[in-house]
Formats: sequence, C-alpha cells, structure tokens
Amino acid sequence: MAEPILTQSHATALRMPGTEVRLTAQPETAVEQLLNTSITWLALMAYWALADALIAIFPPGGRQLPPDGWLTHLILTLVGLGVVWCMHRTGFPAAWDVRTPASRRLLLPTLVGVAFGLLAIGMELYTGTLKNLEATTGPVTVAFPGSLLVYSAGAITMEMLFLLLPLPPLLWLISVVILRGRGQVPTFWALALVSAVAEPLLQGTTVVIAAEGTIGPLAIGLYAVHGFAFNFTAVALFRRYGLLAPILVRLGHYMIWHVLYGNFFL
Repeated sequence: MAEPILTQSHATALRMPGTEVRLTAQPETAVEQLLNTSITWLALMAYWALADALIAIFPPGGRQLPPDGWLTHLILTLVGLGVVWCMHRTGFPAAWDVRTPASRRLLLPTLVGVAFGLLAIGMELYTGTLKNLEATTGPVTVAFPGSLLVYSAGAITMEMLFLLLPLPPLLWLISVVILRGRGQVPTFWALALVSAVAEPLLQGTTVVIAAEGTIGPLAIGLYAVHGFAFNFTAVALFRRYGLLAPILVRLGHYMIWHVLYGNFFL
C-alpha cells in the first residue's frame, strides 16, 4: 500500500488573519476537512482532464465514447467544490483521513466493486446479454489499452452524474435548510434509494431499447437487481468513508467487467 500523500507532521499551513488552516491527512476542524476533500476533488478532476486529453490524442478502438470538452471539465470542477462544501455541512468524512486504515477506506470499496464485477460476469455467462447486444448495436466496450483510461475516468464521471453531484446538495437543502437540522438520517437514505434506482432505470431503459427485443425479461430483471444493489452499496460506503469510496467501488467493477472481461473474454 502506498504511503499517505499527507501526514500530520508534514501538513501544509495556510496562514490567514487570526487563524491557521492546515492541509493535513488528519483533519480535525471543519475547515481542515473541507480543504482535505477539496484538494482530493481537484486531484480527481485533474486526472479526468488528463485522461480525456489522452483519449482525444490517441482515440481507442471499439465502442466510441468521446471525451468531454474543457468547458464541461471547468463547470463540473467548480460545481464539485460547492458539493464538497455541502458534504461537510451534512456529516460526510474527509476524503483522505489516514486515521481510517487504508484497508477500509480504499481496499474495501475496491474489493466490493470487484465482487460486483464478478457477479456481472456470472450474469453474462448465464444470459448472454452483451453478446446479443453486440450483435445488434456493434462493439459494446472500448478496446484495450484505451479502455484503461476511458473506464478509470468513467468511474469518476458516472459517480459524479448519479451520486456525488446530486445527493449532497439535496441532503443539505432538505435536512439543513428546509427541515432546519432535523431528519438528516431518513433524508439521506431516501435520497440513497433514489440514487440507487436512477442509473439502472435510465441506462437500462436505453439498453433495452437499443437491443430491439434481444434481451429477455430474466436478463432485464437480473440487471435491475444488480444495478440497484451496486449503487446502493456505493452510496452506503460514500456515507461511511467519503468521496473516494463510491469511485473506487465503480473502478473495481469497471476493471473486472469492462476491461478484463470485456476486452479479453467477451
């Protein structure tokens, strides 16, 4: 396991009038937590931008997933900083706190994603859904090695779309602004249910339409259950371990499902 990127003894001090704000991997105050998660967010956005730049320069084969433009990157990066503020107004932990063992905040979410990837492979072997879809629509996965960039960046963007950007602001608006600090727990789990349903509903509908009747009811049902369980687990780990957890869940899933199976066994 790599060494922590920040340590208490090597914290960066940002001096402001009458106070001291530290960039530290052991954040104590709300401001330190906010700064910790903000830097982690910016690092994620930098990787996403770099991956999209490389994809634009070296377009991969297989399924075509065009990179996003600079304006999209800029807007979502700035919006994300506002979302980070909402996260720390509603009790989410700092993104990189070394007091929580890496085995729990990094390895556990990744292994959960790997497990869901293996489940997806089992479902495919039983139903043959992707092979049927590929026969109708063409390539369903990005070719290797470009798939490493596409799906690692995709783990960030998909969690942004369905979880990271909508849930914390809504949780803050409902539980803090409207309910004035009451009902945060039931509000979170209600939003978690909506978030977990959104992706399989929206993407599943698109896939079923594109498949033109080649996907049967059993495969649709298995996909819906798998997608809901996957997303709900990611939301729960997001609440427990912070920003990186749901991204790592999806990354583990994508590396097994799209890269390993999709590139070498499909």
